[in-house]
Amino acid sequence: MAIFELLRLAEELPFREKELWNRIYEVDVLQSKLKLVSNIRSWVDENFGNVSEVEDQKIIRVTNLITGEGALFNSLRSKRPMTRFPSRDLNSLVEEHRRGCPFCSPEDCTPEDSFGRIRGKYCLTAANLTKYDGHHSLIIPREHHPLRFDEDMVEDYFLVAARWFQEVKAYAASEGNNGATLYPFLMWNCLWPAGSSVVHGHLQLTVTTKRHYPKVEQLRQCSLRYACKYSNNYFQDLYILHKALGLGWAEGESCLLSLLTPIKEKEIWILLPPGPVTFDKFGLVGKAVCRVLNRLKQQTLLQSFNVAVYLPPLGGKADAGSWKDFPIVARLVDRGNVFNRTADFGAMELFATGVISSDPFSVARLLRP
Repeated sequence: MAIFELLRLAEELPFREKELWNRIYEVDVLQSKLKLVSNIRSWVDENFGNVSEVEDQKIIRVTNLITGEGALFNSLRSKRPMTRFPSRDLNSLVEEHRRGCPFCSPEDCTPEDSFGRIRGKYCLTAANLTKYDGHHSLIIPREHHPLRFDEDMVEDYFLVAARWFQEVKAYAASEGNNGATLYPFLMWNCLWPAGSSVVHGHLQLTVTTKRHYPKVEQLRQCSLRYACKYSNNYFQDLYILHKALGLGWAEGESCLLSLLTPIKEKEIWILLPPGPVTFDKFGLVGKAVCRVLNRLKQQTLLQSFNVAVYLPPLGGKADAGSWKDFPIVARLVDRGNVFNRTADFGAMELFATGVISSDPFSVARLLRP
């Protein structure tokens, strides 16, 4: 794993990038030893391939000193035996769920928002029956299969999302909340490991008030403190550093990072420049998200994933200056094989830090054009 060469790579950075490295990251190399009893040595050799690597394990801990995020890397964890549900053909299983699927007949089988539905070329909106927040709706593609999409389709999903956010803003004004600050959020959970309760592909949209969701707000506050201390944009510096390490690259206006502190496997960030969140920008984010997902499908047989898009407020009384340098941030993670019985999130990920088996350097090599 190239992640085990991270300290050496950091030492070889040019002066400016090395300064950013020392400012943002800290790396610890951990050695963990154990003794294998004779009864399990052959089982370990069969499942892990190298007894000595198991007896003398190397673990890398990466900590982001600005945000407090961290990750523990140990490649052996990808070789752990997994209990799985009986093997099935995923496409035939998805097809079975077409029967009686309410999202295949959304006009008749799903509720609509108070202001009605928004229709795109490849999708339409529906109100969520059990809401997270005061405004919570779905984008339902016409395509039933959750892994069949192309750039035109995903661009359309994101453009419909932009229109839905504008409709919520107009609806709030009509209800007497014209000065309210509205905070939008877009997410996409694909299949069961990602938390989706419906097989038919769908995205989710929420708008909250008073303040953004805590993890978005935490990131913004960290970026503001960074700007105050170093007179630089945190996101720009993060991208410059990742690019210098071979973990960042540009595609048009989008900057992509294979993150050094992923929350889960193969986390990718897509950054679009700060500024007004226009329909064009929504379309660009959608296309970039689709490109990454399709490359992961081609290169790693991606089956289940989560996408989240962090967006600045829609307007109102929020301090415009405190959001002016905040980009659109799209985050993507691979949630693994849909037939695994073992969940990839446990107490460590929920309450402590990310535990990662995929190498960010390998992910970057797979995804760079």
